[in-house]
Amino acid sequence: MKLHDYITGHLGRPFEWGKHDCVLFAVGWLEQTTGRDFLGPYKPWGSAIEAARKVAKAGGLDLLFDQQLAPINPHRAVDGDLAIIRGTAYLFSGAHVVSVGEEGLVFKDRLEAAYAWSHQIQKEEA
Repeated sequence: MKLHDYITGHLGRPFEWGKHDCVLFAVGWLEQTTGRDFLGPYKPWGSAIEAARKVAKAGGLDLLFDQQLAPINPHRAVDGDLAIIRGTAYLFSGAHVVSVGEEGLVFKDRLEAAYAWSHQIQKEEA
């Protein structure tokens, strides 16, 4: 599957904690391309509070990504790489980063990303 097909497949899909939220959208792309379950021990969640607790248990979203993916300079990110902007997980796509928000897909300028991780370089499982 190509990234644009993945993103397009989420158009019009309603936001739902634990089924269609920012983290599952971003990590879902990784799982689609690698076949690897990146969030297994932290799923499921059904609310913002549950999601926040599980992310906190992991040490934060950035630490969770650091443990499994290679951090990169956001200016060198390519399509499909992950970013976090103000606590929300995004995917790089062209001149933008895209995520899932309560009103649908959210697009921001890619220059807003201060942190990024490569979708192509996964760290070995411990």
